[in-house]
Amino acid sequence: YGSKGVLGEVPATPTRFKEVAEPHGSGGKEMVLPHAGAVTLPPTRFALKARPYFIGLLAAQAVLMVARFLILDIWGALLSLLILTLGVSVLSTGAGVDTGYCFYYGLLCLVNGIFDAILFLERAVHVKYPLFSRQAPAVFNVASLVYLSCPLMELAAASLAVAVYIEASEQESRLLMQPLNPPSDLYGEARQPAEQFQAFTGRGYHL
Repeated sequence: YGSKGVLGEVPATPTRFKEVAEPHGSGGKEMVLPHAGAVTLPPTRFALKARPYFIGLLAAQAVLMVARFLILDIWGALLSLLILTLGVSVLSTGAGVDTGYCFYYGLLCLVNGIFDAILFLERAVHVKYPLFSRQAPAVFNVASLVYLSCPLMELAAASLAVAVYIEASEQESRLLMQPLNPPSDLYGEARQPAEQFQAFTGRGYHL
């Protein structure tokens, strides 16, 4: 409700504020701020260079997943399948790398790599054979190779994914900060040093 004062009745909401809050034809249902998710950023140069290595790590993880099924490590194989599925989603953008999926893929690789490293150390301590032995069955040596390779591949994939994500985040920050930097010709005069003021030194006259 408005209030009356010296200048008359004052509306509760100024007209120019209404135009900003409720654009013409929107009915007050749209936001003034643009939707940031609508902008698709191009892949960085590092992401394009890292894509072949990313594919190679995914192929190695696929081979290790099948090997874990063969040595009856079902739980580890299912976790590897989950990570592999997320890794394929990282490359689903075509020529680039999806940075959103890349972050989650790297996080899962890091966590599962730590658990696989603990599993490898525990197995190395409690088994009666060395990690690789001629006296041990062939399945034992294959399992030792699989348990050793899994954490190495996962930690390497986590490092690569984190590097790609950080590079993409820095590029996005630079692109978002560009509209905030004023053009040089607009404030160029204000940035120039002011000329030194010199007082009048001539002779004065009365009118």
